[in-house]
Amino acid sequence: MKTTHSILLFLLCLVATFHCEAKREPAWMRELPKPGNETYIYVRESGEGSTVESALAQAMVRVFQSTANRLGQPFDAQKVNAQLNEGADYKVISKELAIPINRVGVYTTQLNNGKWWVYVLCQVASMSNVEPVWERLGLTSSSENLVAFAKSFILPGWGQIGKDHVKEGIVTMAGEAILIGTGLLSYRVAQNQLDIMHTPGVSVVHFDAATHTYQTMQTISYVSWSLAGALYVFNLVRAVALQPKTPYDITLAPSALATPYTISPTLGLTFRF
Repeated sequence: MKTTHSILLFLLCLVATFHCEAKREPAWMRELPKPGNETYIYVRESGEGSTVESALAQAMVRVFQSTANRLGQPFDAQKVNAQLNEGADYKVISKELAIPINRVGVYTTQLNNGKWWVYVLCQVASMSNVEPVWERLGLTSSSENLVAFAKSFILPGWGQIGKDHVKEGIVTMAGEAILIGTGLLSYRVAQNQLDIMHTPGVSVVHFDAATHTYQTMQTISYVSWSLAGALYVFNLVRAVALQPKTPYDITLAPSALATPYTISPTLGLTFRF
């Protein structure tokens, strides 16, 4: 019974942890990442609208506007806004206007009044006469890796969830819970069989059956604990090695706008895997 209660408590902690992590904003909302080379910089802009598409279009227009101003190029905000709202790909517009932009992150929030706020993170050209060399976004610093390690040290899988690898985190937590639960349960059964073996006057048949069950449960217990330990170590390594998931090359197609970061006032954050 105590073993069952321990497993249920562990699963409850798992759900609570997932709920807390679900409300976490992406790291770039708190601090802009550092560019990997001098040919580009990071820009974060926001937009609002009655739909996600219109809010995203406004945010991208602001990115184009700020980049055009920085590069000293002419820019027609109304025209680009109309193109984006009609479903044009920002990459095509970027090429036509010779304003290099690479969108690497989108974060959407719905307000209580039903309107949407959309934040975008883009890599933009830092100089007008140099072709930018885009690099894959990496948001993991040493301190973030340390935090992820500490989380997974306390609760296996927590660090993975913290880096937005929710599936892996949940699987790790569930796997650890199953292995530990199996180890505890088989150990308990083995001890019960050991008590039967030491019972005065026990019959030979019962003694042999208890011995066989005891040895089997002991083996299962050892294997479960060994696998739990191996999974725990692997979980720590993965917590440090993983890079945060970030949506790349998102288009204005409605199906592509269901990013891993979508907040509604009633449902909290919804993850899409």
